[in-house]
Amino acid sequence: GELYTLACAFAARIDLEELVPLVVAECRRALDAEGASVLLLDPAANELYFQATPDDPAVAARLRGLRVPSDRGIAGAVLQSGVSVRVDDVATDPRFYGAVDRQTGFTTRTLLCAPLRTAAGTIGVVQVVNRHDGGTFSDTDLQLLEAMAGSIAVAFDNARTFARVR
Repeated sequence: GELYTLACAFAARIDLEELVPLVVAECRRALDAEGASVLLLDPAANELYFQATPDDPAVAARLRGLRVPSDRGIAGAVLQSGVSVRVDDVATDPRFYGAVDRQTGFTTRTLLCAPLRTAAGTIGVVQVVNRHDGGTFSDTDLQLLEAMAGSIAVAFDNARTFARVR
């Protein structure tokens, strides 16, 4: 089905520049979400940075240089624990890191976040925010994101290896 097609599409795109927008668009489409981001870990700085961002060009531009401490926020919690999270209302979640919304002008209401795991460890997270219909995400949505995260992590791993070889 859809996941197999996705995995093949990811595997065929070794170049990160091509891979990232594809990944984000697929996550958004599959989960009918306003936004999706891939945050990668910079181990030297202990920070997460936005490698891929939502479609809204204004928000994307502000996110591009943004870095988040890797132990802060829901993304940080997922990175540290390796466990996916579904949050129905970020306003009530003490882990939510509001600085990103403040700097982008985007309002996060609901989110899903899954770790990107590779053989070498967790390299980052994929995050999907705000269902288009204003509702909350389901556990099935979270399972789909987890499955997609598996393909994304493998693709990133391959792309990085390829970049080093080249």
